[in-house]
Amino acid sequence: MYFWQGQEELAFIQWIFRGLTMFFWLFLVTKLMGQREVAKLNLFDFIAAISIGGLVSGPLFNPRAGLSGPIINVGLLGLLNIILAYISLKNPKLRRVFQEEPIVLIQNGKILDNMMHKTRFNLDDLLANLRLKNIADISDIEFAILESNGELSIIPKSQARPITPKDFNLSTEYEGMPTVLIEDGNVVEDNLKDNHLTVEWLLQELKAQGIADPSDVTAAILDTKGTLFVSKKRRN
Repeated sequence: MYFWQGQEELAFIQWIFRGLTMFFWLFLVTKLMGQREVAKLNLFDFIAAISIGGLVSGPLFNPRAGLSGPIINVGLLGLLNIILAYISLKNPKLRRVFQEEPIVLIQNGKILDNMMHKTRFNLDDLLANLRLKNIADISDIEFAILESNGELSIIPKSQARPITPKDFNLSTEYEGMPTVLIEDGNVVEDNLKDNHLTVEWLLQELKAQGIADPSDVTAAILDTKGTLFVSKKRRN
């Protein structure tokens, strides 16, 4: 079965094999490139993503296109991305070549027109970003910074920030991270072991809340104070 090479026509199963091959190769390359690729794209990441998309589309639509060239080039782009990311990590000067510097758009409640023009960030975009962050008054902003990934970071003025226990010198307890013990009816046994708990203990806790079967639970979450939150599934 020659699905690898270019030919006039491909059978249905050959198209399936081509799709699976490219999917798992892309999955592997993206995995090696790291979570940064999936989260926010910088300039080089954006170019690499477009190039990879173009390379992959050819053999998935054109039976005459072989797989060898696209697979090699996708691997090359992935390797180049990994190398440049490593070099950029070690060399801040080179990092600025592939990654834009953060730029201040608002300082001390005033819009910096020259920076707005430099970044081609218009007023409508700025106001929309502020609304998304629940900020209505520009005068309440100490800094608004356009990050290298295109996100707008907002640092409110001290008098416009929400009051916290620290402002009143109040001590607080460490909250930690809640642990999921049941997810969509499935008991997460590894999380039980990490918290030195047993399935029997979990079943007893569910029984105390009138639940006989973990499969009836959408989520069971244990907080750091030992309180178990349980959400039952709704039956139609």
